[in-house]
Amino acid sequence: MNHFGLLTLIHNAALLLAMFFIYDAAATRSRSISHSLWAIFSGIAMGLVGIVIMLTPWEYAPGIIFDARSVLLGISGLFFGTIPTLIAMLITATLRFFQGGDESVIIGILVIFTSGTLGIAWRYYRQKPLSALSFGEIYLFGFGIHGVMLALMFVFPWDEALAVLSNISLPILLIYPLITSTLGMLFVHRLRRNQNEAALQESEFLFRSQFDLGSIGIAITHPDKGWLRVNPRFCKMLGFSEKELLCLSWPELTHPDDLHLELHQYDRMLISESDGYSLDKRFIGKDGQSVYAHMTISCYRVDGAVQFVIAGILDTTDSKHAEDKIRARKEQLTSVLSGSDLGFWDWNIEANTVQRNARWAEMLGYSFAEIDNDNIINTDGIHPDDCEAVWQSVTDHLEGRTAQHKIEYRRRTKQGEYKWILDCAKIVNYGQDRRPLRMSGTHTDITDRKLAEESMQLASMVYQNSQEAMTVTDSNGNIITTNPAFTKMTGYGAAEITGKSHKVIVSKEQDKRVYQRMEIALKSTGHWRGEINCCHKNGENYIVLLGINSIYNKDRSLHRRVAQFYDITDRKKSEKIIWRQANFDNLTGLSNRHMFHERLIHERNKAERRGLGVALLFLDLDRFKAVNDTLGHDMGDLLLIDVAQRLRNCGRKSDLVSRFGGDEFTLILGGLKNTQCVERVAQKILRELSEPFLLGGQNIYITPSIGITLYPEDGKDSGMLLKNADQAMYSAKEKGRNCYHYFTSAMQARAQRRGQLANDLRHALKNNQLELYYQPIVELASGKICKAEALIRWHHPELGMVSPAEFIPVAEETGTIIEIGDWVFRQAVDQVAQWRLEYHDDFQISINKSPVQFREGGSDITSWLEHLLALGLPGQAVVIEITEGLLLDGSRIVMDKLLAFRDSGIGVSLDDFGTGHSSMSYLRKFHIDNLKIDQSFVRDLNAHSDNMVLCEAIIIMAHKLGMKVIAEGIETEEQRSLLSAAGCDYGQGYLFSKPLPEDAFSRLLLGHSQVM
Repeated sequence: MNHFGLLTLIHNAALLLAMFFIYDAAATRSRSISHSLWAIFSGIAMGLVGIVIMLTPWEYAPGIIFDARSVLLGISGLFFGTIPTLIAMLITATLRFFQGGDESVIIGILVIFTSGTLGIAWRYYRQKPLSALSFGEIYLFGFGIHGVMLALMFVFPWDEALAVLSNISLPILLIYPLITSTLGMLFVHRLRRNQNEAALQESEFLFRSQFDLGSIGIAITHPDKGWLRVNPRFCKMLGFSEKELLCLSWPELTHPDDLHLELHQYDRMLISESDGYSLDKRFIGKDGQSVYAHMTISCYRVDGAVQFVIAGILDTTDSKHAEDKIRARKEQLTSVLSGSDLGFWDWNIEANTVQRNARWAEMLGYSFAEIDNDNIINTDGIHPDDCEAVWQSVTDHLEGRTAQHKIEYRRRTKQGEYKWILDCAKIVNYGQDRRPLRMSGTHTDITDRKLAEESMQLASMVYQNSQEAMTVTDSNGNIITTNPAFTKMTGYGAAEITGKSHKVIVSKEQDKRVYQRMEIALKSTGHWRGEINCCHKNGENYIVLLGINSIYNKDRSLHRRVAQFYDITDRKKSEKIIWRQANFDNLTGLSNRHMFHERLIHERNKAERRGLGVALLFLDLDRFKAVNDTLGHDMGDLLLIDVAQRLRNCGRKSDLVSRFGGDEFTLILGGLKNTQCVERVAQKILRELSEPFLLGGQNIYITPSIGITLYPEDGKDSGMLLKNADQAMYSAKEKGRNCYHYFTSAMQARAQRRGQLANDLRHALKNNQLELYYQPIVELASGKICKAEALIRWHHPELGMVSPAEFIPVAEETGTIIEIGDWVFRQAVDQVAQWRLEYHDDFQISINKSPVQFREGGSDITSWLEHLLALGLPGQAVVIEITEGLLLDGSRIVMDKLLAFRDSGIGVSLDDFGTGHSSMSYLRKFHIDNLKIDQSFVRDLNAHSDNMVLCEAIIIMAHKLGMKVIAEGIETEEQRSLLSAAGCDYGQGYLFSKPLPEDAFSRLLLGHSQVM
């Protein structure tokens, strides 16, 4: 082969570089051009390159020409595929046919079809992807093609073929396989670059998703310490909004005690003494509290200057507060720094020495001087889990089982960390016996790539295995992908939901305004969080907490949206139940005391802002206890339910009706300009409740007592308003019940007086301030004083004489009535014992007893009876006066005490008969001895009055039942005469005598006995 032929072949090889540009254009073509069209275009382009190559051949002999068409078509079949290669084969074969040359035409066409076919076959029947092709494999491929091409020379006569082969075999097999492998590696590198770009795009998408949705704080700052970008987790960690944080710098929010240390490390990083650092520090949150964090900081440099700093922040506040018992592992985010420098090593196998370059040392954190003396090959720095695999790879190559030593493993740096290394090497020198003498290779730091792969794998695992439903949508809101949790939550599989609008899962009941606010927020801020009503595939509605974040392209156009769904249906139901239980009465459905207090405060504040008034009505059912005692608590509950319904109909829709407790109800009337509507509501309540209640087939009548207080006239404090309304309600009861009463300042003064009385009454007995007065009870037929009623009086050191009508209710409320009642009994009994000796041995004393003394925890009547016995008095010397209300109690304790009086001979008088709920069955059941006609019937008594008729009826009834009758309040001779004529047994009143102290009453008895 002459020099011209060699230059021609080299010139042909250079033309082959046009294939790479055709391949690069095909790889970056517009997606709007179909693959088939590009295949045809590529085939024609390569056919034209083949024509150019064939028009400048090396002509070995007339008709026998050589060029690089075999390289062109072999590489085309391997990398471009069937259609482009067939087109190129047809074009070049046609040209070769017209070039002529007897048998050489056949050889030329066979070379064209053989090389192209071998390339196509190798493409489709090899096991590895094209990007994994090695230099050696492509070289072997080129060698095979051109070996076949040379074999085709035997189409010529044998002598001529041998002559041709002897001259061209060496240059052909030397140059063309090398050109083939060199050109092939260009294509391989182009494929690998495409794959890396796709992986980087996917990694960027997943990183941005983790930035917005991750569980650690991420902050990117300018070298001047101002924040450039912060993620939602970091904002939540410090309690600031993103906008607030971006207006601050990290030194402003760093705890003063931690700032100096961090600034020192930060400045070292800025002047290139380090590329990053990690530390524990404290931030100052928006609420002023310290937020403990572990931070990992890395910087990104361009030409040695820091462009930005990225920090990964892990909130360690809980672990710090738990005295660092559990120390969380810190995630580190490092900037991906580009670089292609390779570490080189050269191993002398026989001497077992190795030489390394400076980049190898730098890669592992050493200086070149530190590794210059380390000239022995060993595996000490390789991760223990990787050692065996590394040595096996080296051994396999040394023993000829592999064409190359190539493996990825972890190697320890000077700092004790591990880096991932791609180690590639080949034997470059053999001895005469094919014994390996020298092996050379490169180290590539692939730590960033491995971390990226791990991050992508982790992100994919998190996405697929998350218990939270997630979706990724395109810029039009159409679903691209979902995770299994989404299918479980919605019922829609990935295949049936992909490509559809996310609105398909939204319930038709969803408020459109919420959707509109969501879209506005996404357009303005890129994220939104709130509650949405969704519809399951089976039609069942449920509620989710939805969080949406946007991912943008470099031009800030919308790329993707990532959504997370949390099913909060059960939580919302529980909250609703808890809220209702906390704010509503279970029996009546009215608001309860808790809601009442909140609403009263709300109405008071609203009224204060608007200059309006508020009315509070406090309502109590009169003698409700009698209903429970006679009909049972079930009927009582039904009555309360009916009362609640009627009260709802009495107020306005804006008014709040509450059950305050027991048989107490409240109404809050807000926004009042005047009190006219208050009057109307109160009157309507009286009318509504005056209608009978049907309970258990009976018509039951119940009346209310209503107290009314006004804001701001009666008070501005909610507690004061409630207290005033309660006092006004009691005033309504004192007025006779079934009415309403407004709170007044006089009521306040009376309440304060009651408080003073309650306090002073506790010391009255000890300080001898109590005294018994006695009023005679006269036998009307004879005028003889046969009995006396003991009446208590209180000589208050400051207030003077306090009426029993005023202090007895206070004593009953405070419980001091028990002690006072025992004292009254013993004083009266001691006195009657004396009078029976001095005046008459049948004299009898009447003692008033409170219902409180008969209930559980009341007076011990056994001690009373023992006292009588100690004085030698029979039971007939004492009469116990009770009220009709006590008979309605009906408890076993009350019954037992009354029967004990009967068994001991003590008489029982029913006081104020006719003013309460009298019942014949009670009179028979408790064996009442005396009825006392209330003075309200006697006061206006005359011969033809209704009161006279009532008195006569009471007297007749009592005598029929074997009871005596005592008339109270007799003040005139006419009253005495009429009652005596009607058969009344005894009389009591100012006509005979007012209540007298003991000594004055004794003189009255003495004088009366002398007259008699």
